[in-house]
Amino acid sequence: MDQNLDLARLRDRLASGNGPAFWRSLDALAETEAFQAYLAAEFPGALPPGQGPERRGFLKLMAASFALAGLSACDAFDGRAREVPYVVQPERIVAGAPLAYATSALFDGFANGILVTTRNGRPLKVEGNPEHPWSRGGTDVLAQASVLGLYDPFRSQAVQHLGRPAAFSAFRGALLARLAALRETGGAGFHLLTGPVTSPSLAAGIARLRAAYPGLRWHVAETVPRDGLYAGARQAYGRPLETQFRFEAARTLVSLDGDFLDAGPGQVGLSRRWIDARRAAQAEGRLLTLHAAAPTPGLTSVKADHALAAGSDDLARLAGDLLRIAEGGQPETRDGPMAAWLRRAGTALLANRGRSLVTAGLAQPAGMHALVHRINGALGNTGTTVIHTAPVPVSGAEGLSDLAEAMAGGRVGTLLMLGVNPAYEASGDLAFAEHLGRVPFKIHAGTYFDETAAHADWHLPLAHPLESWGDARALDGTVGLIQPTIAPLYGARSAHEILALFGAEVPAQEGPEQGLDLLKRHWRGPGEEAAAFEARFGEALRLGFLPDTALPVETVALTGGVTAPLPAPGDGDRIEAVFRPDPCLWDGASADLGWLQELPKPLTKIVWENVVAISPRLAERLHLATGDVVAVEANGRRLEGAAWILPGQAEGTVTLTLGYGRRVPDHLAHGLGYDAQALRPAATPYRLADVTLTKTGRRARPVTTQDLGTMQGHDFMRVQALGAPSVGDPPGAAAPSFYPAPASAGRGADSDGAGAGRAWGMVIDLDACIGCNACLTACQSENNIPVVGRAEVARGRWMNWLRVDRYYAGDLDAPETHFQPVPCMHCEAAPCELGCPVEATVHDSEGLNLQVYNRCIGTRTCQSYCPYKVRRFNYLDYTGGMAPVEQQQRNPEVTVRARGVMEKCTYCIQRIAGARIDSAKDAHAPIPDGAVETACQGACPTRAIVFGDLSDPGSKVAAARRDPRNYALLGELNTRPRTTYLASLAPGAEPGREG
Repeated sequence: MDQNLDLARLRDRLASGNGPAFWRSLDALAETEAFQAYLAAEFPGALPPGQGPERRGFLKLMAASFALAGLSACDAFDGRAREVPYVVQPERIVAGAPLAYATSALFDGFANGILVTTRNGRPLKVEGNPEHPWSRGGTDVLAQASVLGLYDPFRSQAVQHLGRPAAFSAFRGALLARLAALRETGGAGFHLLTGPVTSPSLAAGIARLRAAYPGLRWHVAETVPRDGLYAGARQAYGRPLETQFRFEAARTLVSLDGDFLDAGPGQVGLSRRWIDARRAAQAEGRLLTLHAAAPTPGLTSVKADHALAAGSDDLARLAGDLLRIAEGGQPETRDGPMAAWLRRAGTALLANRGRSLVTAGLAQPAGMHALVHRINGALGNTGTTVIHTAPVPVSGAEGLSDLAEAMAGGRVGTLLMLGVNPAYEASGDLAFAEHLGRVPFKIHAGTYFDETAAHADWHLPLAHPLESWGDARALDGTVGLIQPTIAPLYGARSAHEILALFGAEVPAQEGPEQGLDLLKRHWRGPGEEAAAFEARFGEALRLGFLPDTALPVETVALTGGVTAPLPAPGDGDRIEAVFRPDPCLWDGASADLGWLQELPKPLTKIVWENVVAISPRLAERLHLATGDVVAVEANGRRLEGAAWILPGQAEGTVTLTLGYGRRVPDHLAHGLGYDAQALRPAATPYRLADVTLTKTGRRARPVTTQDLGTMQGHDFMRVQALGAPSVGDPPGAAAPSFYPAPASAGRGADSDGAGAGRAWGMVIDLDACIGCNACLTACQSENNIPVVGRAEVARGRWMNWLRVDRYYAGDLDAPETHFQPVPCMHCEAAPCELGCPVEATVHDSEGLNLQVYNRCIGTRTCQSYCPYKVRRFNYLDYTGGMAPVEQQQRNPEVTVRARGVMEKCTYCIQRIAGARIDSAKDAHAPIPDGAVETACQGACPTRAIVFGDLSDPGSKVAAARRDPRNYALLGELNTRPRTTYLASLAPGAEPGREG
């Protein structure tokens, strides 16, 4: 071994060496001066000054070194310069006790505040941060699944050069030579490609880089772009603006393909504000009504009190008509379903001038957004229900099409792609992968070795947000801090650290400490004393955000004349294609996460693939059935996918979803579904105005977790009109039952479960549930629920303990759509207990329906007896083949079930047990209301789930049980479930009550 090996290269060798030849070299290595320096750096104080180790001592230290490397996934990063083995107890770590870090989850570059629970230094569970001013304690599916992404075995784990593993030092050497040439030319031919940047410190790093290389061109790639929103504001107000909603000041809402409840960066904060306003209106005896028109149903449109399926051209006509109505004119649309919807929405808007709100979604073009701004201005809503701030993402970047053009022209010499995957995510129009081959020096930094990495010269592993330092803004502008909850598993670098390598000087230190130094350098004010800054920064880390950093409201005024362009009537047989992000995978960046692949889509309940959604009328016209493989063609390009008849879809519209069709061999997502980007136009990324839809003659079978869409004559999902008599079950109502009276008072002396002891129960508000699925992913994360795979789900062996049923009512062209979360009911008179031959399912003294795993013999009779079908049987050992790194995510408080036993919701009994222990420590003090929060309850962004002790009349759950809307699912069976529901609300019969 080279006696002059430098310390950095030595560390690389020690981190990667594990073969026989490496171990044979240890004796020689012990004598080198380089290794003496390594020992002094890694184990300060371990050796007397100037004294080297003898052979046995050397091997012991090497064993310790490799043990530390292997256990780095179990060491919490606490901001110090070195890791500490557990023979010396780290600060703030109590073995087995949970420790929470306040940090931020990223969604398209935007931040949502979260708390990450760790045990023994391992991040295990994401919770919402209730103190965060934007997210206010809620989460979404991507935030919940981010902890699985940390342990994903498909993550990139090493630097790669031309597809072969390499050392980071080798890349640094190649980079230094390239940077020297770039400095001579002022950065000519140097291009930087990132995703949307909301991070103030990263934006500052980009600014420094542009100052060092004046010729640098910065580009932003957005799979789900916000350009239409900002361009529409520019048309209306003369400058790009972010539009914010004040639902609490509104009395009626109109959505033109709006998406404030749909998956996206704003879902958590906006849905919480919407439901708070709706509940406040209900308390005043009125309903905050929502009128929605959309070409394809989404979570916003299906939660509308009055919904309309309208194609893109029809939406433009509706917007023009609403503007005429707002200005006192008459609409052009006079008959049909559109006219009926328009009259109702227009009447509500006029009755609530200055207290109404009109919105459009990201998928709408700039012209639609400009029209919506003018409608709100004409109604007096601007400044009251609708406010504006500066755009949250940092401006000043060019688009991806500009980069593709420069690459095609041979004007790109060096390209750094930071956290993006344009070879997959770019429109097929751009032929990005083809043009990328013309770039002489191309670097890709990403969390996965993906489609773009395969075309790059160098690939660098990008650190996961849970193992790096950084910052990012929420949709309201609040700056959230990102702090590591664990030391980097694979030595990856954050975007800040990689960008720093391209600066004028190579940083002296590397690793998380460098990221912390960069973050502190940005946020420390000029002349601010170190002690004052450290106190301020430490408090911000505790909170998870920098207080009072939301963007200020700007004063706006409409510019130019008011126009309401009316699209020319199109061919009635023409078919348009609309492109939407997948509600579970979004743009596909997290497609390798099994939790998200097996998460049922909110409306179709499909897993492990995407489909071509068509309307019932279009299916009838083209003689199509669900499962027919269809070809969608336009502009010489074509894709094929299984047709899915989707109620509520506009007749001439087909929906193509992003996130599938990945082409990375040996990855989980490889070959699933079709790639919608192949057909997606760059100029209009959300719509293709004219496509051809043909039947191929082949059949496919999309896998779904719910086949029936209607209630088959039952009242599973109840709706109560505002002001109408209650549809709930009267408190204390009882019907004749063949079950004996409960022997234990703790199980409840009446239908409310009230008794002498604790009586745990749950109430789910169906009016508040938006079907976002955050509760499902949270339950899976908390309770070690396995992923079973597409084939097993097709056999009906889906394992999730909680499901969200979707029901349709009325006309399938314009149906009412309802969501109903269904966990275990924890029935007081539980049929499953009668059916079990070995008493593996029993009740405890607090009314919990328990499952004793080591007693279960797998007869599945309890599943047969259960009328709610909420029990799962693990036919196979679904967790036995998990990669060791994936097993690090398992919650140690929850049993990992063996093959052949029944599983079900336990009301997160491990959390209840923890509250009991805390109560016992405090002289058996009562458990305060709210001290126990189930995983599904904590994740819900609309707070639709309430859990607590029914025997406490002052508890929130007891109050919810007394609500006139409260009813029991299948209550006529007299199982007396501890989980009950609040009926959904609908507008009253009187027109004036819509308010």
